[in-house]
Amino acid sequence: MVVKSATKKKLIDLGVAENFAHALANDRKWDEVKVLAVQEIAQACETDSETAAKILTLIEGASRKSSDGDSDGGGPTTKITLRKSRSRRVKADVDLQGYDEGRKMQALRSELADDPVYTALEKAADKAGLQLTVRILNDLADAVLKRGKKKLTAAQAGKVIARAETELAKSRIDPFEAAGIVTAQSLGEPGTQMTMRTFHYAGVATVNVTQGLPRIIEIVDARKVPNTPTMKIYLKEGIKATAEDAQKLAASLEVTTTVNIATIETDVAQRRLVLHLNKANMAQKNMTGAEVREKLTRATRLHVIANKEKNPTVLTLIPNVHSAEDLDTLAENPPSYTMLLQLEEKIRDLRLKGIPGVERANVQFNDKTGEHYLATIGSNLARINEIEAIDRSRTYTNNIIEIYDQLGIEAARQAIVDELKETLDGARLEVDDRHLLIVADVMTSEGEVRAIGRHGVSGTKHSILARAAFEVTVNHLLKAGIIGERDHLTGVAENIIVGQPIALGTGSVELFYVPDA
Repeated sequence: MVVKSATKKKLIDLGVAENFAHALANDRKWDEVKVLAVQEIAQACETDSETAAKILTLIEGASRKSSDGDSDGGGPTTKITLRKSRSRRVKADVDLQGYDEGRKMQALRSELADDPVYTALEKAADKAGLQLTVRILNDLADAVLKRGKKKLTAAQAGKVIARAETELAKSRIDPFEAAGIVTAQSLGEPGTQMTMRTFHYAGVATVNVTQGLPRIIEIVDARKVPNTPTMKIYLKEGIKATAEDAQKLAASLEVTTTVNIATIETDVAQRRLVLHLNKANMAQKNMTGAEVREKLTRATRLHVIANKEKNPTVLTLIPNVHSAEDLDTLAENPPSYTMLLQLEEKIRDLRLKGIPGVERANVQFNDKTGEHYLATIGSNLARINEIEAIDRSRTYTNNIIEIYDQLGIEAARQAIVDELKETLDGARLEVDDRHLLIVADVMTSEGEVRAIGRHGVSGTKHSILARAAFEVTVNHLLKAGIIGERDHLTGVAENIIVGQPIALGTGSVELFYVPDA
């Protein structure tokens, strides 16, 4: 039984009982389920026609809802919610831009398409009857150009294409090859060689990034927040930012709390808090005393007493004093010691400036492009993207779940590949890119980022024995017995458990000897 987990989940969400959903999702996509007749549903679920009719009603109801979203036969209209980057957020639904096939194909066109070398290789491939992707032709042309060749004769281009055809044939996987097992070995063996260490950005000892085996575990576990979330933030190409401009942006992004810019003194006798502002720290954070006073007033809703009106250096807060008039009744109704401690705790961790989650932002210089960018400790892709000067196409975070939430599943898939490759390269270990692609594909195949574990990929395998072999054995076997699930033993783990050959490699062929009559 090859149960389509996405179909089963959708049926359960509609209110279909799990055992019926399991039976209907047996090797059927949703498009195949929604056209089933009552008799077919009753036969598949092994139930009476009345129950089958109820199931059909639920399925038809879902189909009607999805068809109602169609506009003039042009397909469903997808809407997204935009938020204004002010403190008061206003939601507005807008239609997504339609898919333009011509524009998409133009974007896939190689940058070297007009180069003589690329043209010669393309013609040679057509002549040989070999269909090569734009990416392969681009890589071949790039390799030829790097070797100093500006042109290729037809014979030379033919030789290059012939060699490419040979290498492609070698790189193809054999039928019935155990791709998943080989991938697991390919990643698992180098994983034992990896060290438990952290890596420092060059010249920036304050930015630590989890590397080695801990980072691999983070990625395949699909952690919502990595141990050391970081971002690389670039400014728009039109803005040639100096180091000073980048430093100002860094100061505006970093979370600035009260303790970063002031010394807090608790006056127990007078029941008040006295803040001595540090001018140097405020200058570094690009803040003024008046600005600090205004933010404290707004956050605490208390009357903040300043030693100077224009550029204060000492601020005083008294619990329960909301206006200057309340000072007159202070002797009659003094605040309690508990209220003072609560106010101190609130003031100490109060965020006065910056993006939530971004603890530090360091200015870096890219030697190749000659521009400054920011490397941060902490990540908040949604809020960073609201800043006008940010180049959203190049700003990057190592938090894969944030990428999925903001940019979609395809971006998350690519991020998994990139993060795995970067971690392995940092440990000087080589793993075939196709094995990394298989891991990323498995983690994202259901339209969301799933962990490779019992709460994700391994917990949703079609085979009962394969699920039971991973973790919580009894629970899986008990649940399968209750709903009458069957295991057709098509995979590796389940066949090893029952002690019979697996249907891969040499086990994929059955030989029969028919003696002569």
